Amino acid sequence: MPQKIHILDPLVAQRIAAGEVIDRPSSVVRELIDNAVDANASSIIVQIEEGGIEKITVVDDGVGIAPEDLPLCCRSHATSKVTTLEDLYSLGTMGFRGEALYSIAASAKVTISSTRAGSTGATIVVDNGRESDVVPGGPNTGTRVEVAHLFAAIPARRLFLKRPATESTMCRNVMVEKAMAFPEISFQFYDGEALKLDLPATSPKQRVLDALANDKHLIPSETTETSDTASRFSLYAVATTPACYRTDRSHIKIYVNRRPVEEYALVQAITYGYGEMLPGGAFPYCYLFVTVDPELVDFNIHPAKREVKLRNKAEIHHQVVAMIRQQIRKSIPRLSLDAKQERQGTFDIPPTSGAAEEPMFGYRGNTKGSGSAGQQPNVPSAQKPTDPQWFQRAKEILEKKPLDQGERQVSPSQDQQSANHSEFQYIGQIFELFLVVQKGDSVYLIDQHAAHERILYDQIRKQGGIQRLMVPLRFEVERSVDDFLSNHGAWYAEYGLDLQRSGDLEWELSSIPASWKSIESSVVEFIGSQSAGDMAELEKRLYATIACHAAIKDGDAIDPMTAEALIRKVFELEHPVCPHGRTFVVEITKEHLWKAVGRIM
Repeated sequence: MPQKIHILDPLVAQRIAAGEVIDRPSSVVRELIDNAVDANASSIIVQIEEGGIEKITVVDDGVGIAPEDLPLCCRSHATSKVTTLEDLYSLGTMGFRGEALYSIAASAKVTISSTRAGSTGATIVVDNGRESDVVPGGPNTGTRVEVAHLFAAIPARRLFLKRPATESTMCRNVMVEKAMAFPEISFQFYDGEALKLDLPATSPKQRVLDALANDKHLIPSETTETSDTASRFSLYAVATTPACYRTDRSHIKIYVNRRPVEEYALVQAITYGYGEMLPGGAFPYCYLFVTVDPELVDFNIHPAKREVKLRNKAEIHHQVVAMIRQQIRKSIPRLSLDAKQERQGTFDIPPTSGAAEEPMFGYRGNTKGSGSAGQQPNVPSAQKPTDPQWFQRAKEILEKKPLDQGERQVSPSQDQQSANHSEFQYIGQIFELFLVVQKGDSVYLIDQHAAHERILYDQIRKQGGIQRLMVPLRFEVERSVDDFLSNHGAWYAEYGLDLQRSGDLEWELSSIPASWKSIESSVVEFIGSQSAGDMAELEKRLYATIACHAAIKDGDAIDPMTAEALIRKVFELEHPVCPHGRTFVVEITKEHLWKAVGRIM
């Protein structure tokens, strides 16, 4: 029998509407923090019990609520933030719908106590939509909201909640997310009686560092701070250098007018800004804050306000790419053969006290420690048998570019004599990995593999010329790779790789860039391992893989002539990082060495 249309019972309609805004304890925390921020609070304290399922308490020192307004604050579409339709186009508050407290009060027992400066406080209780009378009594100033027994009257909704520990983590994450956008406000988070998070008021940059202090991946000393302005919007970012990255986008956070939003175009802009500084499949830590004229932005899309419409998105995207690219490249200083050039915070090793527990010259990216070095003969470390063809390939690549004026080749017997007149002095090779170089008042340790890899990477991207293979290389692939090659064979052809199907799950490579001829098997191995990915990332992975396989290896002993040619190329690099984003040069200054042994300069 067909059902007749009827008007829903108010309580049923109330709980249906509440489900759009409040779906778990973290939603409650989000909405109550927004209200506290809009009340101009300078301190916000959040305390939860059983993951927020049994109790959530939020206390702030904001302006408070007048006693006569308390009965209205838990009613539908009751708000002090919007009056007319035009107000929606000039929003300056976090909340505006008038649905948050109404939805919370429809799903739990809510107790609100509030006091305005110079007046008497008042308290109201709303139990799953049923209001009590307002009674006197409240905090000294500000507002205290207690939410108890969330979804107790809606058992079906409770079934979808996670374990208390998981819900607790979600609540904490929401608080951290909000705290990032309001560094001028202090935040405290309690799980039961235990203080789990204490974020005092501070600067935007320090707030990011404080909130992520326990994340082992973050390197605070390598954080880059930037800002930029453009037409009717401004940008500010806190990001890490390319040496510090993740394999997911979980720490790329976007804020628009202090609201955390999910905007893929701006996430994409950040990754474009890093460009080749990051290896394929790697993503930085970056917190981007965009402030836009309220007339150019619309948050009134979804109750959670996670989505946003930006009228000038393309312009913002362009400026984000430019800002990130400029500042990240500034953070990677350019090495120079001019010893008199002013250093700009290059690779200095900070002084340490006490005995160093790590190897004196150990390479760890962000190196710390101390060491000393004396003048040593300009001879390489003990040679070991190696592939003679490798030396020839290395020399051909390193010497492909004509020697600059004043640059000359020297025989080993002339090394010491000529060193005194050159821009740098090659000391030798240590640990079969590092090239030791003196230039001016600094000693540099250069990772030979990573340095050569960077040089090859840049040259591979520029070199042209295609060579046909007399005998095509045939190889078998997985089904997923076969599908990928079928759809992207033309992309490989753009890079001089002529791929043709030769059978079911069989392909053949018939041409290759001339400069890749000696590592054709590595090229085939790469092609056979790629079954998905963004084309820009695939390009980076291709070049990085080729460069890595062709470069000098760890443990290869090299002659002084090849070492000096490599070093000279390193000092010509604009950005001394390998294709995987790691720094490969460590600088130890004369001043540091003097201090390490107690000498006074």
